[in-house]
Amino acid sequence: MPAPSPKKKNTLAEPKLFSGPFSLGADAVEASAVIHIDSSGELVFEFSPIPCTAQSDFISAAWHRESSDVVHFSFKATAENGARFETEHLIFSSLGMASDAAGTRFTPEARCAKGVLRYALKEPFPLPALRMRLKGFRNFGSLHAECALGLLEMNGPHEAGDEDDAADGWLVVQAGDPPPDAALWRADSEKLLEHIRRIMSFATASLLRAPITEYIAGTESEVTVFSQTRQRSGVMPVFHFLAHDGIFAAAVRSYFSPPIVVKHLFFAIEWFAMEGTYNEIRLVNAMTALENLIDSNVEPGEALILPPAQFKRTRNVLLSVIKACLSKWSPEMADDASRELNEKLADLNRRSLLRKLELLAARWKVPLGGIDPASLRAAKQARDKVVHRGQYYEDAKETDADLWTHVTIIREVAVRFLFTAIGYEGRYISHVGGYREAVFPPAAAAPSPAQSPT
Repeated sequence: MPAPSPKKKNTLAEPKLFSGPFSLGADAVEASAVIHIDSSGELVFEFSPIPCTAQSDFISAAWHRESSDVVHFSFKATAENGARFETEHLIFSSLGMASDAAGTRFTPEARCAKGVLRYALKEPFPLPALRMRLKGFRNFGSLHAECALGLLEMNGPHEAGDEDDAADGWLVVQAGDPPPDAALWRADSEKLLEHIRRIMSFATASLLRAPITEYIAGTESEVTVFSQTRQRSGVMPVFHFLAHDGIFAAAVRSYFSPPIVVKHLFFAIEWFAMEGTYNEIRLVNAMTALENLIDSNVEPGEALILPPAQFKRTRNVLLSVIKACLSKWSPEMADDASRELNEKLADLNRRSLLRKLELLAARWKVPLGGIDPASLRAAKQARDKVVHRGQYYEDAKETDADLWTHVTIIREVAVRFLFTAIGYEGRYISHVGGYREAVFPPAAAAPSPAQSPT
């Protein structure tokens, strides 16, 4: 199985001079640029000056256009050693000009949302491999698995580096036998690696960004590079970086044999792993992850109290009562109240979030032992205060739990739903009552959650 080859400290692909047509629509001009990939997985360009001529005038026209829309240029170029670069997503961050006796030239600085580099291999690669470069993933030793698509390996540094944004982790799958359909194998492998990346993002409580994907097959290596935002470390990881074996195995297993068919699982994970700098944000993110998972997966009959036809009759009765009451009001007040109440009536037939949580937990068999229903209600009410008032503490009573307690309760419930969805069983980190090791599924007689540490 291929492992990342050693590179210089600040680069993942050596700088090379590429030359070829730089274009926008039908307009084109020859250009050259030294291109490399830096340690964060970002494409870096150093363009040679481009002479200002009638042929290159489209560059200045695009830069100075009145529209605020971003203009994407194309650049298809080749290096002396045969390496090729291609992008349809090049943008200028600045467009300078320099003049001397030789004439006037553009001196552009560019960025690229997506680019593809292709390199010829020195030796044929009979078994295709797909490798994803990762940011933010720490691990001790390599994680291994075997699956229908081949051999899997995942790794990352076990020590925090000097550069948090470095793409120094990786996830790779290599076919065990030559696949009969290489294109199909690649497509399936891309889905598998993406699934594992999302599950491991949940494990680390951080969105593991993957700026580089490399496909190696036959006589060519194809490297696709995406520009991405800076990586942030997770504040409340679900697993210690020394203990990823179990969740990695569950990630692989759940792709091929999911214990539950889950809708919008990745959306819930993204909300769960989203960066939060304050407890208010952490609470909203965790509750949104839980709400997304619940609302996406409850059955229509679980989401409503009464069947639509039956509630329609009930609603008509309620409307008649409301109209009778409003007839005693002034016309202006009655019209305003009627509009407001008419919109609210539909909400009467919708089950509460906590009731839907109970129903989905029962159907999925999510163990909620040790989760005090009163603490769950209090956490939901705290979220409502943050969302609707923008604050929690100003009108909180002295007897109310602190915000951190609410965060840990909601995250714990979300963790148990996600564990159930992917079929994970084993040890993990629970933050309820403080940072501690816990086991899923919990013991039947688990104690109620303790208050957060002071």
